Amino acid sequence: MTDPSDNQTDKPREVWPNFLVIGAPKSGTTSLYHYLSQHPDIFLSKVRKEGRFFSGVGDGSVYWPAFYHFDTAPTVEAYQALFADYDGAARIGDVSPDYYAYAPIAAPRVMRYCGPATKIIAILRNPVDRAWSHYLQNVRRDAEFLSFAKTLEVEPQRVADNWGFQWLYTGTGRYAGRLRHYADRFDTLILLQDELDRDGEAVMTRIFRFLELDPVPVAMEKRYNTGGIPTSKIPILDGLCDGRADTPFETLHAELVAPVSGISGATSADGVYPPIQQDKVTVPPMDPAIRAMLEDRFAPEIAALEDLIGRDIPDWRRP
Repeated sequence: MTDPSDNQTDKPREVWPNFLVIGAPKSGTTSLYHYLSQHPDIFLSKVRKEGRFFSGVGDGSVYWPAFYHFDTAPTVEAYQALFADYDGAARIGDVSPDYYAYAPIAAPRVMRYCGPATKIIAILRNPVDRAWSHYLQNVRRDAEFLSFAKTLEVEPQRVADNWGFQWLYTGTGRYAGRLRHYADRFDTLILLQDELDRDGEAVMTRIFRFLELDPVPVAMEKRYNTGGIPTSKIPILDGLCDGRADTPFETLHAELVAPVSGISGATSADGVYPPIQQDKVTVPPMDPAIRAMLEDRFAPEIAALEDLIGRDIPDWRRP
């Protein structure tokens, strides 16, 4: 009689993360990926930074412009391929901001596949600054053609049309509600980018201890995925294309970008974005009136986050 276990001898052992860095976008997750990768007892996929399995974004349920390539792992097999080089490290991680953006979907799936012992790390940024940085990133990468004011005006329609989180600049900054999906299920460490900027060594030590690892020295001189736009993009910020807000993204890209760059679709090293122009960049200031409006809009959200983490965040409030 054949032992049923014999049929499993050639099946590769599945490897699932035991910690996740879930975001938020434009809050330092790319830097954390590189810093965490320096610990000898941490394994992060070298195929790409973001696994994007648990959020379900690979199922085609949200709108992503065709040019804005977004590699995903929609199946267990595709996700497992990211961990093919797993070396036996004590901690296995995945750094994917879409797990934050789609927390109602991702958190239950993390519980299902990874189990309740999974540790969750979130790093957050002042939501007003985060929204502006996110917007500038998209402008730089030819993924946004409207002024910031216009994107805020059309965001409700983008939500109704199920656009991906990459284009929901204010909606993606509503932290507390999303984080509760994780905090109610898992041991969750919530950090602030301000803290990483002020004392990165202390933050990394805190993370390593949270992961039950001995702290190690980490080279942190370089910051990754920093903001800014080339001066050639300033006309977009000034509203060059605002009169065409109803024109499909793909049409604008075909008219404004492809004839110049010859690009009709592209990926980068992490499979997320088109290649970044290497031109010198500048970080223009946000319009003061828009900043004041967003500070008022986000005040209740900041209060809800303070309640969640049990401490005040005075640096995020208007002086």
